[in-house]
Amino acid sequence: MTLPDDVLIDIFLLLPPHPSCLLRASLVCKHWHSLILDNRFLHRFQALHGLPVLGVFTNSTRIPRFLPVGDPPNRVAAASFSLPDIHWHVLGCRHSHILLIGSTWNQLLVWNPINGHERLISAPPDVDPRFNYGHVPESNAAVVCAANHADHGYCHSCPFFVIWVFTTTHYAYATRYSSESRSWEMMASSPIPSDVDFRPSILVRNILYWPLKSKYILAFELVTHRLYHIECPPETHDIYRRNVHMMKTEDGGLGLAAVTKFNLRLWAWDTDVKGVTGWVLRRIIELDKFLPLELSSLPSMDNRPCGRPPVRILGLVEDDDLVFIWTKTGVFTVQLKTMKHKKVFEADVSASVYPYTGFRIAGAVAHDGGNVAAE
Repeated sequence: MTLPDDVLIDIFLLLPPHPSCLLRASLVCKHWHSLILDNRFLHRFQALHGLPVLGVFTNSTRIPRFLPVGDPPNRVAAASFSLPDIHWHVLGCRHSHILLIGSTWNQLLVWNPINGHERLISAPPDVDPRFNYGHVPESNAAVVCAANHADHGYCHSCPFFVIWVFTTTHYAYATRYSSESRSWEMMASSPIPSDVDFRPSILVRNILYWPLKSKYILAFELVTHRLYHIECPPETHDIYRRNVHMMKTEDGGLGLAAVTKFNLRLWAWDTDVKGVTGWVLRRIIELDKFLPLELSSLPSMDNRPCGRPPVRILGLVEDDDLVFIWTKTGVFTVQLKTMKHKKVFEADVSASVYPYTGFRIAGAVAHDGGNVAAE
């Protein structure tokens, strides 16, 4: 007796969220294969279980540019995520895409390693030094899905925007590239206290945020095109800037994660009952209570910028509460809700990491023609 398709799908949805589990189930027969590899099922499965972190990209020259995360058989092959060219510099990962910048900062590449699609984009003419007092502006950029839907887990064939922000002469500018029109359009400008930083952006609801080099955050509203800046909490002003990262709060708002010595402090940009918006310290996590930090071998520092702090935030997963922490004994992932932690890298991954989330099933091809996996 053959079970109805809707019953089979309900059973498949209860499988553990590991690509190898779905792969084994899809190999039972052609019918199961067609059900599991249908994009509608993959959407439901992702909505129920979330997208796993497949690995992290780095801009380090001392270690591989892509480091897989996970244990076999759910560990993806690093070769499948090799950069198209070693000279490309990673700016961020979002909505299945990786945004890369050329070594001369005059070209961008939007690359989807899941299906292999690439889009080469010339830098916006506004950043030409001939129009900026002979200087190349400090710049950063982010890629976002341009489709008006809530679930971005499978944005493999959706149109996208690239938002490029640059700072010069105490002003910030935002310009937008559309993959549909294949053109740049200046969006907004605003006075700012310092230049934009190289650390990655974060998308919170419909607002993109970038860190500035000082104690501020640059914000760009995707719908209204408003550009402005927010001051970070005073308690974070003297912290080594690579140890202050933007994040999403549990309720989906803007937050900050900052490490001072061995304490991870979590802040939220919140509005109180009187309608006043400001930073609220929501939680302090004592990392030395559960991470093997080998305190006796660590240098005594007060997070001064003259040396490497004993603990560093390397990166956070934008749509999760997973944070990558560097210590003297290796790199750990920490799940902030549960405090579950795991050592993922022995190597000295001291540079910032760019987590890449996605779902790959070996040998499968999505209905949009994209390669869901090619292990």
